[in-house]
Amino acid sequence: MACSLNTTPFASHNPVIPKVFRSNHVTQINGGLSSSRWRVHIPRAMQVNNNQIFWLQKARKHILKHEKHLDLVPSFATQSDLIPLFPTVSDVIKKFYTCINEKNLVELDDIIASDCVLEDLNFPHSFQGKKEVLNFIGQLVQSMGENVHFRLGTICEGSELMASLHWHLEWMEDKIPFSRGSSIFQCSVEEDRLVIRKAQIIWETPFKTGELGLGLLKILASLFDDFPKAAKWFLKSPQTIFKVVFTIYNMLLAPIMNPILAFYVILWKLVIRLLGSVISTLHLIAKFFHKMSSNGNPTTQA
Repeated sequence: MACSLNTTPFASHNPVIPKVFRSNHVTQINGGLSSSRWRVHIPRAMQVNNNQIFWLQKARKHILKHEKHLDLVPSFATQSDLIPLFPTVSDVIKKFYTCINEKNLVELDDIIASDCVLEDLNFPHSFQGKKEVLNFIGQLVQSMGENVHFRLGTICEGSELMASLHWHLEWMEDKIPFSRGSSIFQCSVEEDRLVIRKAQIIWETPFKTGELGLGLLKILASLFDDFPKAAKWFLKSPQTIFKVVFTIYNMLLAPIMNPILAFYVILWKLVIRLLGSVISTLHLIAKFFHKMSSNGNPTTQA
């Protein structure tokens, strides 16, 4: 016999909410743990709008608090009527990256919260609000060009509408070196929609410090231990130290270093152009000799 779930707190706001109940079907998980299967029964003629989906999500969250293992599926009059009803955090994240891959900023606007905060660790500051976030994503899309796409790994959902995943970049389905990364998302409900409220993006760095990084950490930790007051002051206001360093650089070293750096930039541009010209010339020569050898081959002419 099915065990009914009391959805009165949700039904009071939406009296036409579909019924949620637990069937007597039991599945085995990991060779021994049992899981009740929860189902949502929806009449065939019933149209499910966004508001009803919102309350279904609340019912799902209520079930998650009371069941350790569960399999939540929609139940209709016939199996052919099954449709997905619960937009999850995973669905929102997949849509986020799908919109980026397809360069669809219009649909992306629908899943970004008005007070969204996006932190990309390649940047010294976070992006605050929907406008700044969408502007950053627009720049990212332009930088990716036409053939670079995100390839997503497994999405792991946690509590409080949070999820994380690993990903990497691909060009024409070939993995780009040093393009791995991780993202952490936290969603919230905004106007009966599940939207992204916080996001943190961590990119793989091409510089692998290895033992050198451990050595630098050891030196830094020793300095902090020897000068705890200075360390606390630095950790509370690191921007002040960097401003002082940049000021000293601009006053003393910039007049000397900037012309040298500019010369090296121009030199490298000339080297790259020269290499490009050499490669193009070699390519033309190879095509010429290939054409000559093809014309002089009797088998080819026949």
